Amino acid sequence: MKSVLIKNIGALLTGDLKNPIRAADSIYIEDGVIQEIGTAIGRRSDIIVDARGITAIPGLVDSHSHPTFGEFTPAQNSTSWINHYMHGGVTALISAGELHVPGLPLPPDPRTALSLAFLTKRCYDNSRPSGVKVHAGTLLLVPGLNEEDFDAIAEVGSRLVKFIFYDYSLLPNGEAERYVVWARARGIKVKIHSGGVSRSGVSQVAGVDIVKRIKPDIVGHITGGPIPMPEEEVDQIARETDAYLEICSSGNSRLVLTLMRAVKSLDAFHRVVIGTDTPGGTGVIPRGMFREVAFLASVVGVPPEIAICMATGNVGIAHGLPLGMLKEGRPADIVLLDKIHGSVASDGVDSLAKGDLPGVSVVMIDGEIKVGGRSQQTPPPERAATITA
Repeated sequence: MKSVLIKNIGALLTGDLKNPIRAADSIYIEDGVIQEIGTAIGRRSDIIVDARGITAIPGLVDSHSHPTFGEFTPAQNSTSWINHYMHGGVTALISAGELHVPGLPLPPDPRTALSLAFLTKRCYDNSRPSGVKVHAGTLLLVPGLNEEDFDAIAEVGSRLVKFIFYDYSLLPNGEAERYVVWARARGIKVKIHSGGVSRSGVSQVAGVDIVKRIKPDIVGHITGGPIPMPEEEVDQIARETDAYLEICSSGNSRLVLTLMRAVKSLDAFHRVVIGTDTPGGTGVIPRGMFREVAFLASVVGVPPEIAICMATGNVGIAHGLPLGMLKEGRPADIVLLDKIHGSVASDGVDSLAKGDLPGVSVVMIDGEIKVGGRSQQTPPPERAATITA
């Protein structure tokens, strides 16, 4: 694999909430891994990327996606959607369940749910569309699973299970709580579909009482996916649990304001993660992650470097995956961006603060340049990086 030196970076946003902006203008990459971040790095490299003063951020990590197989989504009868998301700065997708497979019985029986998780995990491990890291194989939790089933999904490398179709009238028997214990004992994270019924029509409604009973690691689309729980319950979950709080493009923007008031008062920015909850009824939205970051930065008043963390490093931490941070030893998943021609912003970071979409110039995954010059999904940046091999 070729070595890469990125030089003349303007602003470097790390995705790490502990140090969201780093005083550096260069990144050196070998074997797909960031080896050095610093100022005026002069190492010889096979490829030189001159950022020409534009902004570097980690590749965006969509906390809530619904892949099926490859780049086809039956939800919108669309192809190449993962490539389009990559051009929107997304370098990794976290599956919240591969539930759009045509003909999949909903809710699935335990064997079907397990088989689907096994198959999608194997397929995406074997083939990464457009180089994007698709973390698939999310087990949809239904009654009747046993502890050996959790051994089996852990063995194939699945790292997430989800409550969405589970019949909560069965909660008194303790099975759901056992699922959480079995998952955590194997390093598997637990997500819950919260709020009202989804497009499927058979997902289970879950508000504060269910969340506090089950104690998931991540409260999926707490602000709606598409329908949120009551406003006061959103506030309760923020204040009375330590779960990660997921904001999705599919949800209710007013409830984002409610949630973020609580998050600000608790100084709990580390608990917020961003996803799109797509493809689905909301559609295919390649710029969805940037739109949510820009909303948080411009309307809610979250500093843009912190909002970027919610779409990158926070997502990796919440899901126990080494994703979303620009630091030595991490995969070189990097996006270079700038303001778009005509924007009143001063640069890519200020674009987000003003609510503008930034223009993507370069997308790199594991040190390989997947987009060079400009994105097909954003207007061209005012300044574009140059690449010399």
